[in-house]
Amino acid sequence: MNRCLQQVVILILFCLAAAARGYAFSDSISLPPSLTKKLNQFRQKDELDYWIYERMMYVEQAPAERIGFLMRSQQEAWRSYKTYYERMAWFDLLSVQGYYQLQTGNIIASINAYETALAFYESYPLPDADIIETVLKPLGNNYTRLADYTTALFIHQKTMALAQKANNKNLIAATYSNMAICSRSQDDLATATAYCREGIRYASPQTTIYGLLLSTHADILTAQLKYDSAEAVCTLALKKLQQHQQDATTAYWYAGALQVAARIALQKQQFGKAAGYAKQALLLFHHHSPHTRQREKAKVQVLLGDINVKSGRARKSLAHYQQALQLMIPAWQPASIEEVPQNNLLYSENTLVDALCGKATAFVQLQQPETALQEYITAFEATGRLRKAFFYTESKLKEITVNRARVESAIKLAYNLWVTSSDKKFPEQLVLISEMSRAQVLLDERQLRLEATMPANADTLLRRAKQLQQAILYYQHELLHAKTKNNLNTLLQQAEYDLSLLNKKIKKTAANDSDTNTLSSASIANILQHIPPQVTMLEFVAGSDSSFIVELNNQGIQSVQVIDAGHELHDQILQFMQRWFAAGPSAMMNEPRNFYKECHYIYNSIFKDRIWLNNRHYVLIPDGMFNYLPFDALVTDPAYKNNISQWPYLVKQVSLSQAYSLATWFTQQTAQYHTAAFTGFFVSKGEHTNQAALSIDEEYHSLSRKIAGRYYSNATATWKAFNNITGSTGILHISAHGVSSAADAAPYLQLYDKPFYLFDLRYKHFAPALVVLSACKTADGLLLEGEGLNSIGRGFTAAGAGGVIAGLWNVNDKTAIALMQQFYEQLPQQPNIAMALHNAKKQWLQQEDKNPMLQLPYYWAGFIYSGHLQQLSLPAVQTSKWYYWLCLLLLIPAVWYLYRRKKKNIRR
Repeated sequence: MNRCLQQVVILILFCLAAAARGYAFSDSISLPPSLTKKLNQFRQKDELDYWIYERMMYVEQAPAERIGFLMRSQQEAWRSYKTYYERMAWFDLLSVQGYYQLQTGNIIASINAYETALAFYESYPLPDADIIETVLKPLGNNYTRLADYTTALFIHQKTMALAQKANNKNLIAATYSNMAICSRSQDDLATATAYCREGIRYASPQTTIYGLLLSTHADILTAQLKYDSAEAVCTLALKKLQQHQQDATTAYWYAGALQVAARIALQKQQFGKAAGYAKQALLLFHHHSPHTRQREKAKVQVLLGDINVKSGRARKSLAHYQQALQLMIPAWQPASIEEVPQNNLLYSENTLVDALCGKATAFVQLQQPETALQEYITAFEATGRLRKAFFYTESKLKEITVNRARVESAIKLAYNLWVTSSDKKFPEQLVLISEMSRAQVLLDERQLRLEATMPANADTLLRRAKQLQQAILYYQHELLHAKTKNNLNTLLQQAEYDLSLLNKKIKKTAANDSDTNTLSSASIANILQHIPPQVTMLEFVAGSDSSFIVELNNQGIQSVQVIDAGHELHDQILQFMQRWFAAGPSAMMNEPRNFYKECHYIYNSIFKDRIWLNNRHYVLIPDGMFNYLPFDALVTDPAYKNNISQWPYLVKQVSLSQAYSLATWFTQQTAQYHTAAFTGFFVSKGEHTNQAALSIDEEYHSLSRKIAGRYYSNATATWKAFNNITGSTGILHISAHGVSSAADAAPYLQLYDKPFYLFDLRYKHFAPALVVLSACKTADGLLLEGEGLNSIGRGFTAAGAGGVIAGLWNVNDKTAIALMQQFYEQLPQQPNIAMALHNAKKQWLQQEDKNPMLQLPYYWAGFIYSGHLQQLSLPAVQTSKWYYWLCLLLLIPAVWYLYRRKKKNIRR
């Protein structure tokens, strides 16, 4: 028989053969004698492809029990592939491993298998392989299930390119549906709608794909809160798909449409109708996939739980949430409904998070807040695992945003439990929850940069990773100026995807794969013990209707203060910053009384009756809109004074610095830094820009006379010189134009020849003890939920800096120079960087007492410090006493010579 025909016959019989066989044993280790005999025969004949397909057919009948046997196929094979047909069999094995891993609920293992199959195919394309149906479509859908929508879109775009090349209209339409789902999940509803319309344009109204697209469109309309329109479109989708529900693929789409219909009914508070749709979907899954699609069944159980909890039937909802968890974690055997899964059973899966948070909501309704709190904490543990499975920062940030409301609910629970019980474990849990949702992406970035410090020439994988990183940065630079971006975007996305795969391999081969950023009550307690004796931490938690300030020191949690105002205060902070600081000092000059009034209102709203201890340093950990505030500049007394020099600024009472989180501060505080070298960059303006020239000469000469180091000014302060800064730099000082506002898509520092963009720091690791950004708005940027402001300052922190001084607004360059000079004068005299900046500000206020306008906060409060509290020494310029002694020694013979000569002349 023709070998290719034999292969086709095997694949056709793949699903039929196992049913015809009567294998007596389901255990994957104890194989049936008949199977063992056949496998040995194929081995003896050296027929690797038949051996592989025989194993696949055996697993098909009971995949959940036999998946381990399937996954050992590569290890148990006596040799690798040689012929084309063996390569085809190997490819089919990889894709089937991905399929069954998903069917049994292991989405990460499924993704890994599909990615291996894709890489195998791309290294040696196989004309007979259906790469789209067997790998690309399920791989893209897996990433969608994982909520990594950026990667999912990239895979779907690869599928689209192949579908368009083949002019397969049905495949094009189906891929547009998948892309629409991704964009809808990213809240990009306009793009999602456009994809959906394009798909409908390609799909024939007589096909089931048309019904799939209608279902997707209904889901988008639901997200747009157009429930009546969504219901009408979804009804059409159900009618179309119901006609073909006997087909397994269509049944899956029909179940999805039923879930959309259930969510629409839930939004319209038609609870019975919603439950009916969800139960129909569950029956479909049980009928077509009795032993597989556990994840899909779990999602429907979560949906049923949501329907019941929102209709006030919390007790009934718990059964559905619990069933979802047990479908996702078969090894978990809870003794009661209140029990939570152990941490070692959790894995990266958003359905787990949804089920746990659903249980928490139900327990709140049942007035069991402590049980609810444990469910939330376990959910956030699972969220952390999910976040670490993502490669793209956008996906990580999206997950944090999605869970923000849950974090707020959990924190309120912990606070109320503490108020009613006075049990100290509840404020500890409050801090743990806050830290689990704060600056975690920043921590991950710091850790990744640290891991990347191994010499690239030491490992092939690391060398390849370095090449891909360089390519990504190149494409990002090119995209800023390219007129046509499609090809560059494709190249960039491919390079980023390749790097994500490579990072998985590097992580897998790493000797130490422990998670150094895992947070627990014990790790938080350890961090608190490392807080210096005279330091108090104030951790903010910004909520939608109320916020909190947690006071901590090395003795533990001291208090939890409630800030009653929610969105109202957040809006006032934004308006305050926009009105008084965004357009220069003229507003506060013209209306000092109004400025003072608003300034004190914000202070009083936040700190109320707080008593500041002048012998303590306070580290503020802001959250949400509090990140925009210049806390030093807030006035503490309501009584207005005409003399600005008498205004009671907070900086006059206490010293302040900032941190992104307790955990990030701890990594900065406990690190060892090179403090022996100073590097300064001074750029008045870019070489070919129309920027106003900054007055850098005075700052350059002032610092270079006092501090020894490497100095780059204007023409020497190039991008290449900046990018080549080594890890030995202790202090990096940058005086240049900075563009880092929320309105700018690509924040940068202007060097002489070209900008240094925020993304240029993406793969850079260097750990100076201090980075001083004597530039405008380098602490400003787009607010990232739970992560602070996406500023240039944050970028240097992610790269490994111990501490960063940066500006919140466009500071006057002359006052900035004077403040920096005072800061460096203070630095050798003070116990840490924060105190040096604090005293420089106080010194400014004292020196400018005769010019009240210069005491307005616009001039002196723009610079903030975030980071460690270690002492930092400056490499001082050595005095030239030896030079003077040398001159004196040389002068003595000269004087003696002149004296002798004069004496001789007198004798004559």
